[in-house]
Amino acid sequence: MVSSNISGSILAYPRRLAWPVEPGAFRLFLALLVFVHHFSSFGLGPYAVYVFFMLSGFWVQRMWAGRYQTTRAPYFTYIISRFWRLAPVMILVSAITIPILLLIGIEESRIFGGQFAHLIASSTFFLGYAWLDYLPIGAAWSLDVEMQFYAVSPLLAWLLTKYENRLISLIAAAISAVVSIYFVTPVLLKYLFFFMVGMIAARQNWEPGKQAAFSSAFTVAAILILVTISPWRGVLWGGAEPGPLFAYNPQFNVAMAFLTIPFALHTVYRKSDSTDRMFADLSYVIYLLHWVGMQWFFTINGPFTERLAVAAMCFVMVPLVSWVIWRFFDRPVNRLRAAWVQCRQFAVESVTIVREPAGP
Repeated sequence: MVSSNISGSILAYPRRLAWPVEPGAFRLFLALLVFVHHFSSFGLGPYAVYVFFMLSGFWVQRMWAGRYQTTRAPYFTYIISRFWRLAPVMILVSAITIPILLLIGIEESRIFGGQFAHLIASSTFFLGYAWLDYLPIGAAWSLDVEMQFYAVSPLLAWLLTKYENRLISLIAAAISAVVSIYFVTPVLLKYLFFFMVGMIAARQNWEPGKQAAFSSAFTVAAILILVTISPWRGVLWGGAEPGPLFAYNPQFNVAMAFLTIPFALHTVYRKSDSTDRMFADLSYVIYLLHWVGMQWFFTINGPFTERLAVAAMCFVMVPLVSWVIWRFFDRPVNRLRAAWVQCRQFAVESVTIVREPAGP
């Protein structure tokens, strides 16, 4: 029964590849882009995270205004729900990752050191994870930022009801620019602009048209191709020994994410069926789980063919194991969370139920 469902979904999906792209498929694409980034010299991983932050801002604004404000103790319900949505998978993937890291030769003192309590607490509650000396799941730094955003997003949503949205976005852009200069460790203020873009778009119900979305996607793709074949390819392609142009890669990623705004916000209005929702959920699991495979890949000191074999194995095993985690762990846990939130919902006819995606 399970195998037939998988094959049916795979066979059905080619008919869905026509424009426009659905939201779950786009989130899965972003997660796979981070996957590829960590296994290659293709330096576009931060771009995917910025777009994830923007999508998170959109959905959180929708969820807060359309669902959580009509629950008992809205802020409490919202925070517990968001924690419940992310933490179980993070804890499970951490329990899988750390033993594998030890098996492939990462020293126990490096993983734990004097930060055991910090590691356990931040792996469970996310806050402070980016400040660890060693991150067992390196990609999870963004979840620290996400949780910071969740904590203050109701306040940000309130501000959007009181002040001009354009003013808020300009302030967010200025804060992000200043903080990004002085802070190396990820903090919310550094990425506030992209979160606010998503929140403002949700509040104003901004739905970019097909032409704007296509122009956005085409422009980004064209720039990536032109940069790759130009003398400036070092801005995008780094690797173990990046050239001097790679110093501009952070700014390049921000620019590409900015250009992607119309396309990303176009996808959130597309209809999503059960397969596409599965893709959205898988994006979170793959985002976390691929890190241990990448660590294994970089511990291989043998010939290139051996490293290539390890990479190929990771690109097969990570999606497969991610699907198993989603099917038998994440989905049942998420159903319990959704039922709990529903039980706290007041009977209000105008409530719009918004499905909650997981974080990046």
